[in-house]
Amino acid sequence: MRRLIDPATGRSDAARRCRALHAAKPVPYHRMATLRPEWSTRSRALLTILATLLAYVILASALLVAAVLVLALAPGMNVALGVTSGDPTSPLDVGLALLMGALWVPAGMVGVRFGGWRPLATAWSVSTRFRRRMLRGGAPWMLLGALVVVAVAGGAGAIAAGLAGPDAVWPDPADAAPRGAGRRIAVILVVLLLAPLQAVGIELALRGVVLQTLGARFALPWPGIAVTALIALIGRDLHVAVLIPAVVLALCAAVLTWKSGGLEVPMLLTAGVGVFGLIGAALLAGTSAGAGIAPLVAASAAPGTSGAALDAASVTAPGNAALAGGLAGALALLVVTAVVMQVIGTRESVRFLEPVGREASEGVPDTLHV
Repeated sequence: MRRLIDPATGRSDAARRCRALHAAKPVPYHRMATLRPEWSTRSRALLTILATLLAYVILASALLVAAVLVLALAPGMNVALGVTSGDPTSPLDVGLALLMGALWVPAGMVGVRFGGWRPLATAWSVSTRFRRRMLRGGAPWMLLGALVVVAVAGGAGAIAAGLAGPDAVWPDPADAAPRGAGRRIAVILVVLLLAPLQAVGIELALRGVVLQTLGARFALPWPGIAVTALIALIGRDLHVAVLIPAVVLALCAAVLTWKSGGLEVPMLLTAGVGVFGLIGAALLAGTSAGAGIAPLVAASAAPGTSGAALDAASVTAPGNAALAGGLAGALALLVVTAVVMQVIGTRESVRFLEPVGREASEGVPDTLHV
């Protein structure tokens, strides 16, 4: 079929049909790649994924080589230290895992900009910008919700260990806190610095690149949401205590991305669970509460990193404390997500299962020429 060109505008009939389709109703986040026909072709979708993966492999390889060299040259350091142990109280272990996750930020940018060849702003939100109003308004509630999720998981772990009998209960965390206090303080500083960057990278890569790439092929959001949940399991500990909260967290983040029309809200959720989880795991290491929090730490970590697995102490915790914490944390995540969806719907005047979208009056972003 021959494509007609409007002599007045120089635009094709495909572009007119695309604009007419979007004029009927707001464009949801997962369909942002369809704003221009050339952004939603199969070749662009494939190039977006390949460019993202290639960029991450190159960056991750460079980071690992640099880490090994630094550890080998540093006096008194073991090259394997921090790479294989997964110690929640080790600044090196935690920092390297978070840096690996943070590398998804530049990788996602490369995928959208040079693979999809569209403005990076289309991956942030339906407004083609990072919405500070959404960030400021949602930060207190999302961080509070994340804190509640981590607290529930820790409490469930402690209760499960307590039900196993008095001989199985671990020491009070206050007794263990003085040992290695300097290491724990260092972990907290590393977490506060790098965990938010990891959250941005995970959300940009999974909920940005993948969700929008599949959204170019499927009008409904659910195929993309399901695929992002499956991808979140790649390179993660195959322990039921980790798999359940990992799937639930990925589903909740994807649903919140679709519902809110951008990455701001899921970034806050992932960052909050990661920050509070890592700090809690470091402070409560060697306790049943710490074992309950450990599955959330593994669930919120970047796939394939040492942080995406349970530490040995949590696996052998009494009373299946890790499993209890993972299940309780997953349930709390579902409740928090439902509440946030209702709040967003009330603020943005949309129904519970209706997303915040891009209005036709906002126009179509300019195409890239360089």
